[in-house]
Amino acid sequence: MPVSDKNPLMRMVDKLAEHAKVSDEARAEILQMPYVARQFEPGSYFVREGALADKCGILMTGLAVCQKTSGAGDRQIVSIKIAGDILGLQNLYLNTPDHNIQALTQCDIIIVASKVLKTASEAYPAVSHAITLMMLKESSMLRELLLNIGRRDALARVAHFLCEFAIRIDGPDKINNRSFELPMTQEQLGDALGLTAVHINRMLKILARDGLIARNGKTIRFIDWDRLQDIADFSTRHLHLHQ
Repeated sequence: MPVSDKNPLMRMVDKLAEHAKVSDEARAEILQMPYVARQFEPGSYFVREGALADKCGILMTGLAVCQKTSGAGDRQIVSIKIAGDILGLQNLYLNTPDHNIQALTQCDIIIVASKVLKTASEAYPAVSHAITLMMLKESSMLRELLLNIGRRDALARVAHFLCEFAIRIDGPDKINNRSFELPMTQEQLGDALGLTAVHINRMLKILARDGLIARNGKTIRFIDWDRLQDIADFSTRHLHLHQ
């Protein structure tokens, strides 16, 4: 595809540049990579567990999830991907995906061949460094999720998820009275937090009753950020926002 100011691969360049100083030569190399733009409907798969690990992509719009499914068919969401995230980075190095990547909402994804991005990473150390940092951050967030599910009670799990999601989509500043849309069903939240939909609903009602959040459909507004953080046992350390 020709390079232009509207090249959607600029989103990938910007994401890499958040983590390393990407040279003009590396930028040009990435912007010249062949790509395919695809729209994924909710529930459709970008990557399937056990399939060929031949692609990665930049999530332009929407939400996607990385998930595992048990033999009994129970789903565990292991990470939420937001617009701007690069999907399938492990496909640069591993031959077979060990999890699914699925559209949670309608998603627009720019798809590139994993071998092409890997070639760029091998040619430009800054690109490789940025990819390494992104994968390390993903691991850090997964460790926090394990702690959240394994050792925090239901109210703290839900509160922690809301804190983390809001900061990831809009940054850490001016949290009180901030509103954001949470386009996930209570069943999906339960799959992310190891709780039933009924339990999720109960915890959201408690947070609203106690004056920590306000809810209007899928819109959440933070009323008392400090107390919400305390209940959630939340800090931004695992997000590594400044690295």
